Amino acid sequence: MKVPERYNEIRQNLPLAKVSFGCGGIKLFGVADLEDGQVGYSVAPDGKSLCSSDPGAWEPNWFVIGYETACGDPIFIDICVASLPVLTAIHGEGTWDPVQIAVSIEAFAKCIEEFSRISVGRRNPVEHGANPLSETERTAFLQRIAQINQASSAPEFWDVLLQS
Repeated sequence: MKVPERYNEIRQNLPLAKVSFGCGGIKLFGVADLEDGQVGYSVAPDGKSLCSSDPGAWEPNWFVIGYETACGDPIFIDICVASLPVLTAIHGEGTWDPVQIAVSIEAFAKCIEEFSRISVGRRNPVEHGANPLSETERTAFLQRIAQINQASSAPEFWDVLLQS
């Protein structure tokens, strides 16, 4: 599967590979690691496709770009949509039921930057315990995420990340 050039450009300009917050966070694959990142999702370890047209199966147009670190849920883009929306889905449930976490790859990059800012001083459980997120900070962060995604509210994914 060919990685969309627009994704490569945005990923190269996004220096962060991992943002930690409390016990969780987000890990993004480097451009060189993207092919290996597909194993277990669109391809099996032996290289055979895991994609199918069956309901709940991994779709061939989904491309894994990273994962949520607390549970390991994949973060992926839909390469058949011009904006490259970013999605996640709970793994280990037997079917894939994706939810959108950013309207485009550009919006996702901005969300990652916001998440990185709010994680300063909270990157592990000890730091987070000493510097807990206030309700005002949580609300402001979620409002920024909603604005970035041109939505009335932030996708639940971002709020759940703050509960780590």
